[in-house]
Amino acid sequence: MQLSLDLNIKNEIPEILLSNKKPKMLNFLPNNCVIVDIETTGFSAQNDSIIEICALKVVENKVVNEFSSLIKPEKQISSYITNLTGITMEMTKSAPELKKVLTDFCYFVQTNPIVGHNIKFDLSFLNKKLDDLYKKTLPNDFSDTLTFARKVYQKLNSHKLTNIAKHLNIDTKNAHRALKDCYMTYQIMIDMKEKITTL
Repeated sequence: MQLSLDLNIKNEIPEILLSNKKPKMLNFLPNNCVIVDIETTGFSAQNDSIIEICALKVVENKVVNEFSSLIKPEKQISSYITNLTGITMEMTKSAPELKKVLTDFCYFVQTNPIVGHNIKFDLSFLNKKLDDLYKKTLPNDFSDTLTFARKVYQKLNSHKLTNIAKHLNIDTKNAHRALKDCYMTYQIMIDMKEKITTL
């Protein structure tokens, strides 16, 4: 699927897509949303870089579009992160700068609710970088599939994305690449929606 944007890309992000409004955490999994996942050089939003942003636009529980981009990092990618994600410095050498990717990403997400697994981690990075650039953050309400997974899959010892995927016989090849993680999150979300209606 090719990325297509509903709005023309500009150098700045319109106010409707960024603000100082505090979003709320939703207590349901929306039928229309954007599933988001990022890869980073580490675990500190303050000190580490985003090296990949991916997203799936979901309309009436169906994936209708995808967004995927590597990002030229602001710091070296460690061997640990390369071993985990498969992303190397060489791969990101010709990738676009963070500001360009964040602009495209905001136009892709627009005002849709955001869904992700442990999404607060992803949002902490995205909002830190947006705040650095624009002094504004994403106003989108969000749902965390991890919160629901702990209720739906209570017997699992771990609720990591790959553990749940393996439990559901979802292919985990290329896990820890953002687009693959988005698709795993989507499949898990759909499974949970079916199970939640019967709980």
